[in-house]
Amino acid sequence: MQLSEFGKSGNAALDKFIFEKSLKWIPYKKLDNVEYLDKGGFGTIYKATWLDNYTARNVVLKCSNILNENLDEFLNEWKYHEKCLKSLEIINLHGFTKNPEKGYMVVMDYANEGNLRGNLSKIVKNDWREKLYILYKIISGLNEIHEQNLIHCDFHDGDIHGVIPFMAPEILRGKSYTRTSDIYSFAMIMWEFTSGIPPFSDRAHNFQLVISICEGERPKILQSTPQCYINLMKRCWHENLSIRPSASDVKDTIKKWIFYPNDDKIEKKFISNIMEFINAPIEHNDLTTKIHPQAYYTSRLHNFTSEQLNKTLESKRLDRIKYGNLESNDLLIMKSFDTKIY
Repeated sequence: MQLSEFGKSGNAALDKFIFEKSLKWIPYKKLDNVEYLDKGGFGTIYKATWLDNYTARNVVLKCSNILNENLDEFLNEWKYHEKCLKSLEIINLHGFTKNPEKGYMVVMDYANEGNLRGNLSKIVKNDWREKLYILYKIISGLNEIHEQNLIHCDFHDGDIHGVIPFMAPEILRGKSYTRTSDIYSFAMIMWEFTSGIPPFSDRAHNFQLVISICEGERPKILQSTPQCYINLMKRCWHENLSIRPSASDVKDTIKKWIFYPNDDKIEKKFISNIMEFINAPIEHNDLTTKIHPQAYYTSRLHNFTSEQLNKTLESKRLDRIKYGNLESNDLLIMKSFDTKIY
């Protein structure tokens, strides 16, 4: 592909990235009907119509501060995200453009079907085989990313930045992102598939919730959830990192639930598991669907640090020791936090 076909970005590093990834430089004048959509951790998101030769297609434009303030850092980060999107078959990245006033923007497909969270109400009504198949696609993509030795790049400076319910306790406490923290986040997606609502949606996403998560609180498990599914989910969100399975292990387990072998050698355990899914009700949710006004599901910077969190947790632990109320989970939390992460 020749860069001259679409014009140049005016930045050598971005031109090189566009060329290497077979992307496109899209002149801003080729974008019409630009409308504000949302604002999240990535930045500001707009919807637009891209006049691509004789075709008009709906796209989203994502404008990020880091994209314009530290382009090299952004491109390094995007190498990870681009592989994620490609592996998960989620959405197509077309290239980049530049708004004369707002700076560089990423141009991506507009998801007419909405995102995963927007489709939860539909997913939860599916039978278990369909739910498991969607989860299988997600964990397969995550496993591919892990096999390429990719994890979320960490720029942790003590500030807490992200979506609290999906952040593993060790991340909240200041550790770097790892494969095991990815598995914790996957457990929250597993829970969403049983409930049809995001985790801790009835709670304010504040310092108190962070403390509760670090002290072992997890979303309430619905009674209608198959026990084998519960067991896997609990392992994935376990406080002890060594208990969390790898993406490969999770993938293999879910694969057996969906594509179980049609022979006499299948383990009795998996026959029992499969029957649990067959007999489980499709939809039964006794949880409140009302979203707390301070529940946030876009990435954001929080007004407390991991250092403040650790001091508070340690103070509470010492108080329990002082008054003779030390819980077994206290030792587990301390041990898991001190465990070296690979």
